[in-house]
Amino acid sequence: MYSASTDKQAPPPDAGKFIRLGIVVIIGIVIFAMVGNQAVILSMNFTEFGDQFTKPLYYTLVSTIILAAIALVRINIFGRSSIFWYVIRTGIGFIGSGGQQPLSNNISSFKEYRLSSLQFVIWQITKILLFGAFFANIMFGFAAVSFIDGNYLGVENLPKLFSLPFVTPGNNPNYAAENVVPMIPALVILIPPLLAAIGLRLVLYVGIHRIINVITSFLQDSNDGKPRYLNYVSTIEGIIGIGIIWAGFNLFFTDQIDYNTRYIIGGTLFIGFALVAFSVVDRIRARVLTHMFKRDVYIRILSIIVIAIIVAGVVSVNNSIADAKKIEFLGPYTAQQIGVNRYLGELNDIQENTHNVKLTSVSANNIKNYMNQHSDVLDVIRVWDWEAAFAKLKPEIGLIPYVDFEDNDILRFNNTLYWTASMKPILPTSVSLENRWYNEHLVYTHVPNGFLTLEATDGQIIDSGEFFKQREIYYGEGGLFEQTWSGYPNSRDSQNSAELGGVSYSGIGGLDVSPPLSWIFEPNFLLSFPAESVHIMRYKDVHDRMETLYPYFLYDLFGNELDSLPVTDGTNSYWLVPLIIGFDTRDVPWSVGNPYLRLVGYALVDTYNGDIQLLKTGDDFFSEMFASQYSEQFQPMPSWLEEQIRYPVELFNWKTEMYNVYHVDDVETFIQANEFYEIPRGLDTYYIEAKPPGFAQTEFLGLLSLELRGSQGRNLAGYMVVENDLTNLGNLQFYEVPLNSTTKLIGPTAVSEALDRDPEFAQLKTLLRNPRIGDNILYRVGDHDVYFIPVYTAGAGGVVAQLGTIAAVGAAFNGEYFVGLGETQEKAFESYLKKVSGVAPTITTADDNYVELVRSDRIDIIKRVFEENGITVSEPTSIQIPLSFNEGELLFFTESDRENTEEFLNEFIDDFVQPRSDRVFMWQEENNLNIGTIFVKDGISEIHYVSIEVGN
Repeated sequence: MYSASTDKQAPPPDAGKFIRLGIVVIIGIVIFAMVGNQAVILSMNFTEFGDQFTKPLYYTLVSTIILAAIALVRINIFGRSSIFWYVIRTGIGFIGSGGQQPLSNNISSFKEYRLSSLQFVIWQITKILLFGAFFANIMFGFAAVSFIDGNYLGVENLPKLFSLPFVTPGNNPNYAAENVVPMIPALVILIPPLLAAIGLRLVLYVGIHRIINVITSFLQDSNDGKPRYLNYVSTIEGIIGIGIIWAGFNLFFTDQIDYNTRYIIGGTLFIGFALVAFSVVDRIRARVLTHMFKRDVYIRILSIIVIAIIVAGVVSVNNSIADAKKIEFLGPYTAQQIGVNRYLGELNDIQENTHNVKLTSVSANNIKNYMNQHSDVLDVIRVWDWEAAFAKLKPEIGLIPYVDFEDNDILRFNNTLYWTASMKPILPTSVSLENRWYNEHLVYTHVPNGFLTLEATDGQIIDSGEFFKQREIYYGEGGLFEQTWSGYPNSRDSQNSAELGGVSYSGIGGLDVSPPLSWIFEPNFLLSFPAESVHIMRYKDVHDRMETLYPYFLYDLFGNELDSLPVTDGTNSYWLVPLIIGFDTRDVPWSVGNPYLRLVGYALVDTYNGDIQLLKTGDDFFSEMFASQYSEQFQPMPSWLEEQIRYPVELFNWKTEMYNVYHVDDVETFIQANEFYEIPRGLDTYYIEAKPPGFAQTEFLGLLSLELRGSQGRNLAGYMVVENDLTNLGNLQFYEVPLNSTTKLIGPTAVSEALDRDPEFAQLKTLLRNPRIGDNILYRVGDHDVYFIPVYTAGAGGVVAQLGTIAAVGAAFNGEYFVGLGETQEKAFESYLKKVSGVAPTITTADDNYVELVRSDRIDIIKRVFEENGITVSEPTSIQIPLSFNEGELLFFTESDRENTEEFLNEFIDDFVQPRSDRVFMWQEENNLNIGTIFVKDGISEIHYVSIEVGN
């Protein structure tokens, strides 16, 4: 029956309520999963690594508290103001008013705003907790703890810093060594974070704080009809003045000081203090005045302009005088730049030797005996370079789809050099998407045989098991090591392993994770192993592992990943990771921005278990500080490592680059910049067994040749070597060729040209069919400086490299090149000695009466053939013709080739040029000279040409 009650329909369900609830639940689940996962990872790190993980966190926490307190914490308990809470309260008040009232009515005076004492104290602590992460600086925390322990890092020397711009030093770099070097530890590790924190504090509590005070006071005073403009101006003057004073103070912390710095600092501070003084005067006058007189405005503006003009004028006058008196004005400061940078690059420790280059012949009857005397060098010549070794080792992988090369390093075992290629696990491309997770984490967990070895002299592939008994790599570089973690259920047995090859990991790397933590770490474990613990191995990439546990060091240097070497104690295999510390020196006077880099030592990372041992070799301030904080982690240098250790190539290159400039310690020569060195383009450091002058026996060395910067000649200014034996690790020696030496030491570019111009090699090159020229490494064999250059018959493009010949090219040059070729380095050197002594012709050819022609001579002869036939030779930069036909090829290097060349060209002229045309076109392509003539047939242009190889 109808009634009013039955007429009422039930209210519709509140769908929005359930949607909102669902969204909240989803967000809560996501947050819980994210926070829970990170919490589990953090817990796993604590459990697996202990102090190795907690110490960096401790130093980060120390830095956070100190720097955040300096930047954010206020101690004015009487003022108790807070920008943050004032803005919050004002915003809430404006929203609560609904925007119905004028803005000024909702903004109270910031000057009168106060927190309660308890709120104020709690807020200061809360600021550190909320914003402390932005101040995390592990190096500062590390140094702060050391400072508290009594290591003052040269802080007591900092007062001298403020006198440096106002003292004109002498032309002796000892001034910087005595006054700047002692304070460098504080300037690179303590001062920069402190200056940044103090600067932020000034911005917040002098800048923003006072500006908000001015704005709110203006709004309040305007409502009352009594704006006090002079009061506001005085505050702004004070803010700007303090900012300029702070900028002037920071000018003391600069990487360059010269004759103008004192005036710039003085002018900046004078302007700042003048503005502060004006602010004080205006604040006093504001008690009775509301506006500033126009005269006062002019006085302030003109005062600042006059000071700026005076400073700019003094600077300009000084620069003008310095242009004519550069040594007197800039010399003292240049000397200090040299002194500071020689310390930064440790250049004072480099032993400098004069290398007198001579070209001496050996008696024909004594050549065999001479070679026997120096067989210790000839026997260890590095014939196989990186590319050839890589090409020869790559086929050793065979058809294995789950490993790939990661790196190839030159190592030393038993005083013999080997190329050792390390490998990484990769996921085969044939793995389907649904099987990817299983294979990444449970199957391809390691590399079964992680190293391949090739002898660097004879090119023989060696069984790596002779050196690396442990070849299974679970902790390595790149590939799946870098991309993901691996694991296995603890319930598995040795007969039921999913790992590659059916092996079962039995090392101590990783940790066991039990439910429910294992479910949070990896949700798949909730369904696959709901009641079983899982063994998880993380941070399997060596650099990721080191960076997580020892984040103080540089693992990428100058844009490249630091090179880590595989080493072995005969049983276990390790990665030798250099521990290099680096600091910015922008606050160090006269550093001109060059970094502070030092080798603290090395880390040995076990390839199977992942455990880390630290080895100390450095003696600088950070090495000592680090060793004191991590004394329990350091181990004595093992005896087995003495012959396998190697000085980091990155540091050697950097020190050499520093030496290229700062080996010049004469101020006048430095300013003239005509004796700086440079590394030849494309040249790398070569690690070799060699015996430079002064060495009693062959040693494992790094070698880097240097040219004179800007020189048009391509001769060497000398070469730098670094020793790798542990007793002399990192010792650098430079062998300098005197600039006035009559006999030159030719560089890599000139050596390549000398080899290419050699007719014997040119003929062999034709037979080898596009060979690849290997490394040109400079050796000292007895009294002879010789480049040994391998020539390979195939490159690394999927073809196994083979050795075609070896060239021994004399580095000593007095107007004639001497090139010896041979199947071995001994035969090549013997051939070289015979040519030097005159036993064999300088260049062997079929015609003993040959005359060698330089490239320009050969081109002139070719042109003359056409000119004699009345044909003009045009030389376009490039040829673009729809159709081209090569009508013949020829080699032209020596006088004996001249007749054939002329006959060849005359035939070309008769067949293709005359009488159709009186002009030919000549252009160059690499080593070939092309000469052609153009026909037009059926409306299509054709070029018919011949190619003559004339060399580089």
